[in-house]
Amino acid sequence: MENESWTPLKLLDWTTKYFDKNNVEQPRLDAELLLAHVLGIERIMLYTGFDRVLDDEQLSRFRAFVRERAAGCPAKYILKRCEFYSLSLAVDSRVLIPRPETELLVERALAILAARETAEFPLVVEIGVGSGAISIALAASFPNAAYVATDVSTQALEVARANAAAHSLDARIEFIAGDLFDPLATMGLEGRVDLIVSNPPYISEEEFKALPREIRNYEPACALVAGPEGTEVHIRILDSAASFLAPGGVLLMEIDPAQRARLEAEVGERPQYSKPLFHRDFARLDRVIEVSRDS
Repeated sequence: MENESWTPLKLLDWTTKYFDKNNVEQPRLDAELLLAHVLGIERIMLYTGFDRVLDDEQLSRFRAFVRERAAGCPAKYILKRCEFYSLSLAVDSRVLIPRPETELLVERALAILAARETAEFPLVVEIGVGSGAISIALAASFPNAAYVATDVSTQALEVARANAAAHSLDARIEFIAGDLFDPLATMGLEGRVDLIVSNPPYISEEEFKALPREIRNYEPACALVAGPEGTEVHIRILDSAASFLAPGGVLLMEIDPAQRARLEAEVGERPQYSKPLFHRDFARLDRVIEVSRDS
């Protein structure tokens, strides 16, 4: 990218080809996102000002972004923003980038909360809050509930708290550091939780080695890898959740579709739970497991 007059059209064409050569999955889209960010405009505005010329400072910033993306850094980490459930969230290498598939978990949780008939505010707990995407989306959409969110990573909790504050929800969600349910035990919440939601690590150690470089080299492995099988964290959650759920309380977890049979069998070995339900994502794949604590 030599020093010359660069318009958005020339930059997008050059960068798309460059990204394609460097195995970037969505070369045109990422080029547009990065350039729009540098120019401080919406993507659509790139197509109404093709004749403008970038100044030296803008071109220098864009070059730096292009180098990062070509090396494998996800565009959302470069931009430090991610959209999830119509919310803009800050993300960086301390947390996973929220995926569209996880919105199914939010939708199912909201349906369960809306169906409750009680004068009391339900208590909702998220295990492994990460960026805060799930709890923030729930709190924004369903204000008549109390929310507690845990994570073993204090760095992830920093991101989650900042995201909640950015949406004026920090007073509505209690963030606590600790492994899985350990914080709930210290709070005396046994038998009091109406809904538990979690998007736990569910990649096996072997699967992790084959993940795209954007994930394998940049996103936190501790939030991705569960163990040799990939279902280890789900099983730990199943082992403990029933103790904290109120009678009739519900547990929702995101899963790898290939794990359905294994998790269905695990639930069947635990008489404290109802028969599991599975919910499919937009690709018609089993993405969320739902179990209830029997009364």
